[in-house]
Amino acid sequence: MTTKFSFVGLLVILSVITEVISDTCQGRCDDTFDSSFSCQCNSACYNHNDCCNDYESECNGGDLNSCAGRCGIGYDNTLPCQCNDKCSQYGNCCQDFDSECDGGSTGGGLTNEDLLALGELLIGADINNVGGMIELNLQCTTNNGNPNDCSSEPLFSFVDPSVLEMPIYVKLAALYDNYVSSPSSVEDHTQQEQQEEADFMQEVCSSPVTNATHSFLVEKGAFTGTQQDWCDHIHFTWFTMYDRAKSTLGSSGFEHVFIGEKKGGKVGGFHNWFHWYLLEQAGDINYLGYWQTAEFGPDMWRGGGISFTYNWDGTPKPYGSMFLATSPELELALYTVCLMNRPNAKCHTSMMGQDVFIQTWEENVGGNILPGSSYPDWDA
Repeated sequence: MTTKFSFVGLLVILSVITEVISDTCQGRCDDTFDSSFSCQCNSACYNHNDCCNDYESECNGGDLNSCAGRCGIGYDNTLPCQCNDKCSQYGNCCQDFDSECDGGSTGGGLTNEDLLALGELLIGADINNVGGMIELNLQCTTNNGNPNDCSSEPLFSFVDPSVLEMPIYVKLAALYDNYVSSPSSVEDHTQQEQQEEADFMQEVCSSPVTNATHSFLVEKGAFTGTQQDWCDHIHFTWFTMYDRAKSTLGSSGFEHVFIGEKKGGKVGGFHNWFHWYLLEQAGDINYLGYWQTAEFGPDMWRGGGISFTYNWDGTPKPYGSMFLATSPELELALYTVCLMNRPNAKCHTSMMGQDVFIQTWEENVGGNILPGSSYPDWDA
């Protein structure tokens, strides 16, 4: 009896020790995501709200004297050193600024001026841009997280029916029923669905936007492969499945950003206007109001953007933003370039003279950098 009790007691003690270890960052700072632990100890934990309670004290918040994960972030007087394009001017760069951020181009080979030029180049090359073919009914202004519905009508008052017949939007719409909205549910990813992805990517890769992006990157020394290599990179980056819910391969960058997900009682991602429009038409979206818009040209001649709030099948999206009337290939191009060059930061570009700040969040999956999320903003 004593031996049996001692063995059971030992198991209980080991279980307690394991649980304690899983809740601390001791010896785990900067480790990659590990689903066997209840909390994480790397810079991405801020984005996923799963940092261990002692992350700041054990890991110094990811080393405040380093630019790792901080390239391009604006001036912060609480930090001992800075990691943006102004730090050289003010003499307050972190010691690893050059190595981590490539002296201001953050390792991808593009300067801040390059990124501004790229946005203008791509908005001009976007033949699938439908600015001038949509009309909005903005109604009331509101604020981030306000659950009150002050807009009784839909956001989209008109979209030219011909938009739904354009090949790129037909191929994009074919992907919408391939996903489960919960990232904790397994995606079956059938052969037919993989073919639909390939058909969509063929449209993306044959577009002037993708061609212009590849040529620009090669010219700047930011990418060395062929255009097919660039297309393969986009496909891999956005459609590779990973474990966002810490339980199963139920998510991808594409699903999160272009389709939308639901987790913890809120909408996650969902930053594509065309899917949003189709769901609103089906009665699945309730637009509540907006607080900021952007215009690419007079009267949104080349599209624009919006920051707003809404409910999707009753699930709230307290803060949302998306481009309007731009093509999926343009959004994929800018999001991918910004992920490469300004990860986990606001990536400043410009379209028709309108400032656009693309926020990217990276997901490190087996050493591959994939999109955790990407979305546009209109303020630095």
